[in-house]
Amino acid sequence: MNYTHLYKEKFEYLSNFNKSTYKKYNLFISAYNESDRVKQVYENIHASNKHWLILPEYQFEEIEITDLEGPVFNYSNNINEDEDDIILDYYEKNKELIHNSNIAIDITGLLRPYIVFFLRFFANQGINKIDFIYSEPFEYKKKEETEFSLDYLKIREVKGCLGSHNPETNQDILFLGSGYDYHRMIAIAKEKKEAKKIQVLGFPSLQADMFQQNILKSCKAEEDAFSGEFDMDSENIILSPANDPFVTANLLSEYLKKNTLFTNLYLCPLSTRAQTLGMALFYVVECLDLPASIIFPFCKGYSRETSKGLSKIWVYTVEIPR
Repeated sequence: MNYTHLYKEKFEYLSNFNKSTYKKYNLFISAYNESDRVKQVYENIHASNKHWLILPEYQFEEIEITDLEGPVFNYSNNINEDEDDIILDYYEKNKELIHNSNIAIDITGLLRPYIVFFLRFFANQGINKIDFIYSEPFEYKKKEETEFSLDYLKIREVKGCLGSHNPETNQDILFLGSGYDYHRMIAIAKEKKEAKKIQVLGFPSLQADMFQQNILKSCKAEEDAFSGEFDMDSENIILSPANDPFVTANLLSEYLKKNTLFTNLYLCPLSTRAQTLGMALFYVVECLDLPASIIFPFCKGYSRETSKGLSKIWVYTVEIPR
């Protein structure tokens, strides 16, 4: 499949996004946090039904979300539940609406395992066409020192994305989407220390200085865990636009077609939400019959706001082949 044939649209200004009449949704789903990017898209999108998801990892108190408009599905107290428990509960409460809607999901505030599970589960339910929306920031508040995840717990597979693995481990491959969370990158690298690690870097980046910031973090992770495995001219580096899930999926697919003699395949999305969507799409379309899993370093908490401003808004129309 050539993923780059899938449709995407860019809006340079929020006003253009607001005025856009090319599509009206029956259902819009967004995960609430304190980011203006998340709030502004929610306020300006055209949708008959708008739903807020309150994820437990953001640790909101009830009083902090009382002023939210529209139906609010509050899972703040479900701290011992996994991403599948929460999305399945939401699905059961809205099953009829979901199956009879033109759906858009804003992934800007949605944590990466939820992005993966949404796509995996909805595709399994026969919902094969969804618009995913992602808004880019102007900058991260603390540059390369920005902290996204807090209170590391463990590494496990994203629910629904555990393959039947070969017990041999002599030719494993790990696709590692590299972002700012270098502590999590180190944890994954040590977990799969025998695997050949293919680092997926966002280039071009969302903003010009973000690539340098990302490299600083990746280099620190390399020093601590990768044993000098990477350099920018290495075959172990994949450069993919940070805001394009379809190019990301295509590059992963092309790499695997050229490297067919692997024992087990692992994917870990720690880069942008857009690249996370690309990894999930590639997995759902091409990896379900392979000894392949999406793994992730799960944390108890996540920062509610890490960025400043809203740069661009993207709409990605994901279509899963039937």
